[in-house]
Amino acid sequence: MVESRAKRMKVVLMLAERQEDDAAEKLRHFRDQLAQEERQLQELRDYAKQYLDAQGGLRQGILAHELINYSSFIHRLNEACSEQESKVVRMQGMLANLQKQWQIKHQKRKSIEDLIKRLQYDDDLLLEKRLQKELDELSSLQLQHRAGLE
Repeated sequence: MVESRAKRMKVVLMLAERQEDDAAEKLRHFRDQLAQEERQLQELRDYAKQYLDAQGGLRQGILAHELINYSSFIHRLNEACSEQESKVVRMQGMLANLQKQWQIKHQKRKSIEDLIKRLQYDDDLLLEKRLQKELDELSSLQLQHRAGLE
């Protein structure tokens, strides 16, 4: 017997599920990376704030070149914060793109599942019609056989 379209589509469904799973794994991994980068940004901000707060208390009794070095260090920390902020923003954009890719693959898988259900329903209807036809033919043969016996 010829394999039904619904059964043949299950291979396509399996491939779509694999693609969706791969996209979900990439998304999870990237979310973890983004969370790490956001934590790093917060640590940099906290570190810079601590130094900035400490600088306010050091103005008395500190040499000019030490104050310049300290200010330079805080400036470099602020630059590092800015670079990290830019990195986080870029990664958030990339995350949005990965989410969109996953949604597309998820929708594709759902569409294939729906198609398989429709095909299975059509196959079931066709099978029912064939069975009914065979029952009708069998019933007709029985009636002819009875009519011939009488």
